[in-house]
Amino acid sequence: MRLGLKLKKESKPPQEQQQEQATQEFKFDFIFFNSNQQQQFENQDSKQFKLIIQKKNTKEQMIIYKDYVYIGETQNNKMHGDGKIYIKQYDAYCNNNYFIFEGQFKNDEINGKGIEYYGKTNNKKVEGVFQKLSLIEKFQEYNQDGSILIKQPNLQQSQLQQSFIQEDRNNNKMFRIKSGVKQTPPQPQQQKSQIKQNDKWTKYDVELSKDHLSSLLSEKAINDQIIEAYLNYINYVDSEKFFNLKSLPEIQAFKRTLIIPYFLFEQQKLDILTYYAEFSYLKGQFWLVYQQIFVIINSNGHWILLEILFEGQDIKMKVYDSSSKKKPIFYVTSCKHVWNMIEPIIKQNNLAISWKSKDIIVVECPQLSQPNDSGIFICAYIKYLISNISLDQITQEVINNIRKTELFNIVKKEK
Repeated sequence: MRLGLKLKKESKPPQEQQQEQATQEFKFDFIFFNSNQQQQFENQDSKQFKLIIQKKNTKEQMIIYKDYVYIGETQNNKMHGDGKIYIKQYDAYCNNNYFIFEGQFKNDEINGKGIEYYGKTNNKKVEGVFQKLSLIEKFQEYNQDGSILIKQPNLQQSQLQQSFIQEDRNNNKMFRIKSGVKQTPPQPQQQKSQIKQNDKWTKYDVELSKDHLSSLLSEKAINDQIIEAYLNYINYVDSEKFFNLKSLPEIQAFKRTLIIPYFLFEQQKLDILTYYAEFSYLKGQFWLVYQQIFVIINSNGHWILLEILFEGQDIKMKVYDSSSKKKPIFYVTSCKHVWNMIEPIIKQNNLAISWKSKDIIVVECPQLSQPNDSGIFICAYIKYLISNISLDQITQEVINNIRKTELFNIVKKEK
């Protein structure tokens, strides 16, 4: 079902048209290399690769690899000179702790003076001399609000603090340092904290609990935390699959998936310009790297899925709704909400891209039979769309399996 006027027929597939436009300003190359020696090979089988993007009329490059995005000066397609890097550091539960560094690089490694930032923000954390991911000399440290935290300590105080840290690490105790004095939290508080922690855990960057597991095993509606964990899981798996491909034809045929976080709509953490700051080299156009882009919307407890199609200078939106008997104004309002979130990128970079309410397609897709299943259907739609499987294959049995098996395994505390 289309809303408004009929969509114009495209002379070329969206992905092909988009790539043609991108090559007018940016050049995309896949470079294969040996991870140990960082040498390039003509034989591409069984080698790692990274995407090198070169903007016309500039010496800087953008390098996209499995665990990082780099923007800056290069030498022989390696990080070398001044630049900025966004490194993904995953723990055992796939929580991502970004390491953001701006400064000097040498032979594909951090090496020299620079600044570490507080995650994906513009707030400085520490200035100093770095080697790889280690701070070897500190000049200045900052609070998250930008104020100075600690002036450069004298050598005696630094050695004293370091001895306290080493001592407590060896004893596996919790500690904190304040003005050179070691303070160990009282034992009763530590036990209370431990008990509380057993009921809650963080996985795929989302705080989860036993209540979430209970809702999956029952017929209750799932909340945004479960859905966000699943979407982060999809983004993580997509990156793993892509950078494990072994041949250029496979890489070029692969459609990368990006699911925009739900919290960006609520403006609870970061705005979209800050969250996708690593794409500033591309004028914010993350859709030049990702071919399948999705967002989710919640309206009064009901979830719908939107797919954003960047076609030349136009944006079209496909709507996947498990209860689609709604008035057109509902979908216009939902898509307008998404456009308002994306528009700052368009305005900031003076991009000639627009969206109109006529460019909405409501897709016929399987409908829910249980009122609390809209969130599960969102997960099913995404799973089948990125796997290129017809949505007609989604049955109630599939929904039940996703709820009680797939989502349960993603949310549970175990790895």
